[in-house]
Amino acid sequence: METKILYCQIAGKKYKIEYKYPYLEMLFKDYILPEDEVEKSEDFIQISYTDEDFQRWRNESPKDYSDGYVEHGCIMEKIASRMPDDGMLLMHGAAIEYNGKAYIFTAPSGTGKTTHISLWKEYLGDKVRIINGDKPEITFDGDEVIVHGAPWCGKEGWQINDSAPLGGVCLITRGEENQIERINPGENIEFFMTQFFMTKTNDALIKVLDLFAKMAEMVPFYKLACNMSEDAAKCSFEKMTGEDWESSKDEN
Repeated sequence: METKILYCQIAGKKYKIEYKYPYLEMLFKDYILPEDEVEKSEDFIQISYTDEDFQRWRNESPKDYSDGYVEHGCIMEKIASRMPDDGMLLMHGAAIEYNGKAYIFTAPSGTGKTTHISLWKEYLGDKVRIINGDKPEITFDGDEVIVHGAPWCGKEGWQINDSAPLGGVCLITRGEENQIERINPGENIEFFMTQFFMTKTNDALIKVLDLFAKMAEMVPFYKLACNMSEDAAKCSFEKMTGEDWESSKDEN
């Protein structure tokens, strides 16, 4: 199959990506740079993958995954593996924006982070934007942690090519009663380290640990035990934003 070139920008980084399958064009459509921007830019990061990379992803993926989806995994891995060297993180979590601040909800797969951000969206309406539903990118700018939309957005496809300063991170667990508390993220470091992408090298681990420690110093972390009710969204909303749920709900 013919190799094609795609020029894009994600979280402030410009990439020149070699690819073959049209799925990538669809996935990256909000991040593709216009031709005039490409012509005046020279600082593109070259991204490509080998046949061995593709076969490894194919072997590790469910059999019903398309070749385009497998290719997307190869490209994500190549980009994400560079990120700690650039002071950036790729985090498994759902990121929403409310009133100018981003909030990341993270949890083991199947725990309910997608359902939880859907509750915020259901009751707060257009006051909430979903920046990324699965793997937002994280950068640091002075005294702020910035959350960015990215094409790695899960099966729902929830993402926007935008960013917002991070207001907090919430670890979701299941519980019959809804309760939230602020936590020391270092006490949950084994879990959080599984939520950041890194290559399997000691050097990558050290860099991700350093960036996580920096992030933990700059933004609050919470742990939420919840069910799937409106009260669960109320619980996390009021603790993380400091605002009243009832007066903030969408009147429509």
